[in-house]
Amino acid sequence: MLKLYIAKLYPSETPHDAAMRALDMALSDTYGKRLSDFQLKKTQSGKPFFAGCDNIKFNISHSGDYSVAALSDSDVGVDIERIRPVNPRIADRFLRGIATGTSYDKIIEAWCKKESYGKFTGAGLLGADFSLPHHIQVFDFVPGYKIAVCSVKKQTAEIILF
Repeated sequence: MLKLYIAKLYPSETPHDAAMRALDMALSDTYGKRLSDFQLKKTQSGKPFFAGCDNIKFNISHSGDYSVAALSDSDVGVDIERIRPVNPRIADRFLRGIATGTSYDKIIEAWCKKESYGKFTGAGLLGADFSLPHHIQVFDFVPGYKIAVCSVKKQTAEIILF
C-alpha cells in the first residue's frame, strides 16, 4: 500500500502544517485514526516514525505552495520540489551521475529522486548512495513541480490531491 496526499497550502498555513494536515487526512482515510492518536518520534538521523507502530510508515515534504505526505505499510521516502533555476555547482556536487540532463526540470527530478531515497533509508541527501533495494516513482501532475516517492518495492501509488 502506498498513498500520496498532496495539499495546496492555505494562505496563512506553514508548509509543515500543510504536510501534517495531509498526513492527518491520509491516516483518517486509511485507518480511521487521526494524527493525534499516534506518538510522533524521530530516529537519530531525524527520520520521523510512529512509536509502537511498526506497520504504518510515512514521510513528508514541502516546497513552494504544496506539501505532500506519503503513507505506506513499508519504509517510504518522498520529496516534492518546485521546478526552479539551480546553481550548476550545486547540481554537479550533489547530482553527478544521477541527473539525465541539464534542464532545470531534469535537475530537479534528479534531486527529488536522491532526496526521496535518502529519506527512505533515513540517511538523508548526503547518505543517499542507492545501495539498498528500492523503487522510485516520479510524478509531475502538479504543474511546475516534481514529486518522487521511494519505496522498497514497485507498487502503484494512490494519489489524492486536495
